[in-house]
Amino acid sequence: MSISVPEPTSERGKGDAKRHRDKQKEVLKENLPKVIAEESIITGGSGKIRVPIRRLTIPDFRPGKSDGGSAGVGQGDGDEGEVLGKRPGKGKPGQAGEEAGEDYIDTEVDIAEIIELVFEDLGLPKLEEKQVKELIVELGWKIRGTARGGPWALLNAKRTAQEGVKRFWFLLEALKDETKFSDLICFSALKKAEGIFDEALVLLKNVDSLPVENEVIAFPIFHTDDFRFHKIQSDTQYQSQAVLIAMMDVSGSMSTEKKYLARSMLFWLVQFLRKIYEKVVIRFIIHHTEAKIVEEDVFFKTGESGGTNCYSAYELAGSLIDTEYPLAQWNVYAWHFSDGEDFDTNRTVEELKKLFARNINMFGYGEIRVGEFWRLLHSGTDSQLFKAFSGAFMVEKTEEEGVRVLTGKSDPFLGVVVTQKEHIFPAIKQFLTKDRWTTNA
Repeated sequence: MSISVPEPTSERGKGDAKRHRDKQKEVLKENLPKVIAEESIITGGSGKIRVPIRRLTIPDFRPGKSDGGSAGVGQGDGDEGEVLGKRPGKGKPGQAGEEAGEDYIDTEVDIAEIIELVFEDLGLPKLEEKQVKELIVELGWKIRGTARGGPWALLNAKRTAQEGVKRFWFLLEALKDETKFSDLICFSALKKAEGIFDEALVLLKNVDSLPVENEVIAFPIFHTDDFRFHKIQSDTQYQSQAVLIAMMDVSGSMSTEKKYLARSMLFWLVQFLRKIYEKVVIRFIIHHTEAKIVEEDVFFKTGESGGTNCYSAYELAGSLIDTEYPLAQWNVYAWHFSDGEDFDTNRTVEELKKLFARNINMFGYGEIRVGEFWRLLHSGTDSQLFKAFSGAFMVEKTEEEGVRVLTGKSDPFLGVVVTQKEHIFPAIKQFLTKDRWTTNA
């Protein structure tokens, strides 16, 4: 049963709603691996996803005793305690079952909110500063220093008052030098003249009629050039440019499920990069025996067939780097997703070596292995491409949260093996470990 909760309008209702959302957030965070793998995210085309995340406790009304001692049962032929019906079976929303069902809240969550929960401590590894003017990002305006002129809305009251007090002491000393009277007498004249120097001099010519103050208390005296104004300038920030070249195998061996897992990982990686980096460019390449550059919507929806030449994608990525994203100006990340089948692994390895020779920041390889055939292989036999990469590069083999991981020791190479939807989240975290290869950066 899906329950929609309207937005409250009262202050108390808003407070209750906030606590409810906080509770939902906790449950959402606990179930992130399942939420990340939700197919409707990449197929829905909106910035929100509907997620059932919380069970509701429905009040259980029990008969009580009346004053006369009889049970307060309802009308009808049924006896007390008799089961009159059963709820639908327990299971996922929309599925039937044999046991009692559960109620849940079908809540709408922004993808941006999920990104904040998922990627709190993650980022691109080996992100370097590049000396390029185009890296300036306009952030608005900021106050920097003071000026002697400007609009009254930008008047710096504190600095102006300081200048006014300075002028008070300057005029007081000038009166003393001019008349040879004491501090108190000159202060009394300056105060009575309201800071006007010439009028104070006139008052001091008849000092016997001037009431003398008990102490000198400085007050600001303003002339036109004493006003100080805030000086504003555009607020800019230098950020490192980054380009991600996302490559995906769309050959005949890539089943619908494999393509879904690959697209899910790339979808979240793309969303994350756009969230935290102002200057990130993402280019999309699909390949079978040949590779081609495509638009984002085509990349996430294309279904192809045919054989597999992974080197064709690497060649195209290298050409793209040379012509549009020189390493002197760009941080370059190349990520490739495939099922491990390849007609020419030797050439693929050679093309990958050429990418490393260009000093790219990272090469990420995500291998999608699902289905009975790949589950058998996973028990002891590596795919063609996985074996080729392991033999060609110095790598460390580990397992993190059920995901096989290859980490390059001398090259910024990362490989992961994904066999089921629950592996998407831990695999993404491997791709976005910021401190990876810090000793080589």
